[in-house]
Amino acid sequence: MATWYELVIGGDEHDLVPYLCGYAAGAGAGGVYFAQEAGFHLKPLRDRIKHRGEVQHVICEASRIDHVRDALAKAGPRYSFEIREESEIARAYFHFEFDTPSRKVAGEIKGLLSALPADVAVRDYDPEEIVHPDAKGAEVYSPAHEFVFRGKGVLEGDTGGIIKIRKQLDEMDFVKCGEIELHRA
Repeated sequence: MATWYELVIGGDEHDLVPYLCGYAAGAGAGGVYFAQEAGFHLKPLRDRIKHRGEVQHVICEASRIDHVRDALAKAGPRYSFEIREESEIARAYFHFEFDTPSRKVAGEIKGLLSALPADVAVRDYDPEEIVHPDAKGAEVYSPAHEFVFRGKGVLEGDTGGIIKIRKQLDEMDFVKCGEIELHRA
């Protein structure tokens, strides 16, 4: 399981986001995510008050943290980026739910949840598959469907695995993903 960090960086998002993205791409440094874009839970008003200004949350692997620090140190004086807080992440989790009349989507959900990385686990998972043979041939907007697959649960584990799984689930039809919550070390 990789070690991950959350960095709270002072600076305008219109400068910081493209600057760090460009630097990471140029350095070949993957494993760097902006919390808002990756679906992390943030408290922006609290952070603005606490850090006295606009801040951005960056989530990165320990092996990439020196790349981020280096990028910020090399930024021109007009940017004035500053790491205001740094914390190690112990694990991450998010809630999800789905309700689909599609057997195809149901198969994709089952496939994804049965092939989780070793460092990611599903808990409180409660799937339900309902078949109504009498509703066969019902239209998409009909009150009854021949097939329904619904459920909910929590995925928890390594931050990198959680980011990957949430992105895959979030791109599926009929699936709703909550924001990623962090447990700090």
